[in-house]
Amino acid sequence: MEKMFNNTDFLVKCAVCNSSLDPGKIVVIDEKEKKTTLHSTCSKCNSAAIIFLSNNQNGVVSLGMATDLDVEEAKEKIGKEAISADEIIDLHQFVLGENADIVKLVKNI
Repeated sequence: MEKMFNNTDFLVKCAVCNSSLDPGKIVVIDEKEKKTTLHSTCSKCNSAAIIFLSNNQNGVVSLGMATDLDVEEAKEKIGKEAISADEIIDLHQFVLGENADIVKLVKNI
């Protein structure tokens, strides 16, 4: 994956303002065998993106998405264990037990 990251030619423009991205503002936030997750911040418009790179038999596939997370927040969130189906069901049952008054629940947090 290190070889893949060394060629960042396809990451040279900001998707929002089309300015050139500063390579120093592209940070690796997670890396696995054939997958790398990057965070980029545009120096001109300050927009941020999370970019997922995957290396497979067809070459490198990338997916980018705008984010409001800064690089440190992205590092905290990416790579953590996903919420399980059981946790979602527990939450649903809890909300139903509170007569589905989500506003009341949120105010009490």
